[in-house]
Amino acid sequence: MANALSQKSGQQFVIENRPGASANISADMVAKAKPDGYTLLLSSSSLSSSGALFKNLSFDPIKDFHHIGRFGSLPTVIVARKDLPQKTLQEVIDYSNKNPGKLTFGSPGSGTGAHIAGEVLNRYAHAQITHIPFKGSAQTLTNLLGGHIDLMIGGLSTIDSAVKGGQVTVLALTNADSYSDLIDAQPVQKVLNGTNIPREYQFETWLGLSAPAKTPDDVVAKLQTLLQSVLQDPKVQKELLSIGVKPGFLSGDDLRKQIEKEMPAYAKIIKQVGVKLD
Repeated sequence: MANALSQKSGQQFVIENRPGASANISADMVAKAKPDGYTLLLSSSSLSSSGALFKNLSFDPIKDFHHIGRFGSLPTVIVARKDLPQKTLQEVIDYSNKNPGKLTFGSPGSGTGAHIAGEVLNRYAHAQITHIPFKGSAQTLTNLLGGHIDLMIGGLSTIDSAVKGGQVTVLALTNADSYSDLIDAQPVQKVLNGTNIPREYQFETWLGLSAPAKTPDDVVAKLQTLLQSVLQDPKVQKELLSIGVKPGFLSGDDLRKQIEKEMPAYAKIIKQVGVKLD
């Protein structure tokens, strides 16, 4: 996206990685940045989960951002290390029930949607799989491939190459719907047929762009038009699909409404399950 935005606008989009704290470090930096349209956040569904879980968050996911728009979504996938004896999610659950705490699952960080998805699965499948948080999805995948953890829950964009390379075993999606055009996997509700997985078990990752709250409307409007224009490029669409992201535009106002809807939904299921920060 950065290359496409740069080429379309004639302005260089530079990526500055600020991993850690469930993506809250980067979000806090952008929330406090000068609102001139030159510092933007690659926002994601972690804004919604963090807003619901962290009591002393240093920023407000709604009030502290002028959301530009959403550009894609991707399934969140449960995968296992290739040499794990349990080859299906049901086998993983059954083993965990008999050997509580022995299996581990990694996530991009405490409080992320992936972390919450794992704890919800523990609760409703009566499993005890130990959560291990990392600083981002890339670090989680590295530890999975290295055999340091048994399972990983994360966005397909990070796991896609490992899936295509046969380096991991795909167990299920944490989405209510399948993504048959992106990955051969079924939602948890179908894989664990008969298990009392709630309707709220819907952890889809979305990606977008957000600016500091006081960024002028005309600047945000130009960025939104730029984002929408880039997404209409077939080459960009193909590149996004190739890394496991389904392209799709949503305006900044609609993205804000989505976050406003997601935060109480996350809060409800966090309270039901009793998710705690590690």
